[in-house]
Amino acid sequence: MIDLHTHLLPNIDDGASDISEALIMTKLLKEEGIKGAVCTPHYDPTSMSLNDFTSLRAKSLNLLKETCIPLIPASETYLHEYLFYNCNLDPLTIENTNYLLIELPFTKKWGNDIYKSLEKLMIYFDVIPIIAHIERYPAASKKNINRLKELGCVLQLNTSSLLQSKLKKKALSYMKKEFIDVLGSDCHNLKNRSPQVKIPLELIREQLGQGLCDEFAKRSEKVIKGIDIR
Repeated sequence: MIDLHTHLLPNIDDGASDISEALIMTKLLKEEGIKGAVCTPHYDPTSMSLNDFTSLRAKSLNLLKETCIPLIPASETYLHEYLFYNCNLDPLTIENTNYLLIELPFTKKWGNDIYKSLEKLMIYFDVIPIIAHIERYPAASKKNINRLKELGCVLQLNTSSLLQSKLKKKALSYMKKEFIDVLGSDCHNLKNRSPQVKIPLELIREQLGQGLCDEFAKRSEKVIKGIDIR
């Protein structure tokens, strides 16, 4: 499987603190059964220009030339109106695809502006939004999830949520209801947010069957090839 959500790159966000930690994290991902990782450092358009972000990301990627698994540049982009000041968002998407990992507000409710902004992204920039860690949002009700799916968004779940008592039940419920399209570790460090994939996949296998695990793996491969999985 390809890990579609990681914070491996050093010196760019709240992910890996240095090169050493980043390299150890990539080794752990390989041990967890991951054969490639999409690097998705946080991008907040209110605090940094797109050019500055891509330059910083390139420098960070350059520090990790020799890794045990391939690294694919992308971003975890915070949804904000400032995004629409750009001519295109290609530098933020998963390389050579139109998939864009999007972080939504952690508010109790999502107003219509959220859905309108996502729709604008899809129309203006021809991107397919992947909503990051859908299970973590307080506003992610069944109604709102269905609205996101109807818009054409892809929904990502953090594997680590299956190891957290507060989120495990919710995560399993979302998968049973077929809300979830893809997985990601959302790993940030070696301490409290280390790469966790193998045990969560075993849990999915036990609870929901090997077929779903296989499907998640296939979809991850399709995403990095730019194939529409919706």
